[in-house]
Amino acid sequence: MNVRLKKIRKVLDLTQQEFADRIGIARGNIGAYEVGKNAPSDAVISLICREFNVNEEWLRNGTGDMFVPEAADEVEALVTKYGLSDADRILIEKYINAKSDTRNAIVNFIRDVSAALDNEDLFGDVPDAPEELEKLYPPIDAKSDAG
Repeated sequence: MNVRLKKIRKVLDLTQQEFADRIGIARGNIGAYEVGKNAPSDAVISLICREFNVNEEWLRNGTGDMFVPEAADEVEALVTKYGLSDADRILIEKYINAKSDTRNAIVNFIRDVSAALDNEDLFGDVPDAPEELEKLYPPIDAKSDAG
């Protein structure tokens, strides 16, 4: 892991001090991790992954990509995979970038609308039989209308 930690720092073009400052630990700890003297704790690994968008599986085991794809890349992948429109993309981006309480309000609104529609008889005024429909809306005779 020590080689991968140094690689992250070099790819990001950060000094040990800058790297340490970003995750709130002492510079000496970064040096000790990079030479293999000490191993970072799970908490430090989580901080590194969160702060620098690093794939934890790659950091711990060397498998996968170094960085987690950016949210915009993931949205674009969805757009491509499902053939979504620009409006779909904007809707998804606005939703995922909204605050948690706003997303909860949206979900609750959709649940309320869905429940209201489930309880409403949308087709109550539609006749049950074709004969009833013809009484309400008599067919037009095409011959008499051609004249």
